[in-house]
Amino acid sequence: MAEPVAGGATRGPSGGELRVVIGENHADLALTLSLLLDAEADMRCVATASSASAVLQTLEAHDPNAFVLDLSLDDGPSVPLITALRQRRPRAVIVVFTGHKNSVLEQHCLRAGADAVVLKSGEIEELTEALRRAAQHLGWG
Repeated sequence: MAEPVAGGATRGPSGGELRVVIGENHADLALTLSLLLDAEADMRCVATASSASAVLQTLEAHDPNAFVLDLSLDDGPSVPLITALRQRRPRAVIVVFTGHKNSVLEQHCLRAGADAVVLKSGEIEELTEALRRAAQHLGWG
């Protein structure tokens, strides 16, 4: 089930906030990411979810416009979820946050509709910058 996360509203690339849902099946990492994203002036984590079905439930409840997705969720791989999110929210930012460095996998995610793939082993700035770049590319700024 999607869990709401507290955080103050902030403004994003074109005056709109990045309202992020984190799809991550490790609760500690999801909480850490939510706190780190909430510390950014233009981002707010609105929910965390450990499964694709829970991520989809956030669409109506939280009206997110950005998603940070682990490659594997409790109910399977997130690639089909990327496609579903891209169809339902064409202007949403979708960033895959993974521990797997694999160019074939990265291309598969991008073809499914992800805007970027970021390695978990990198700095948090790589994730926040990927979110901002994708928002600008999608016409936010």
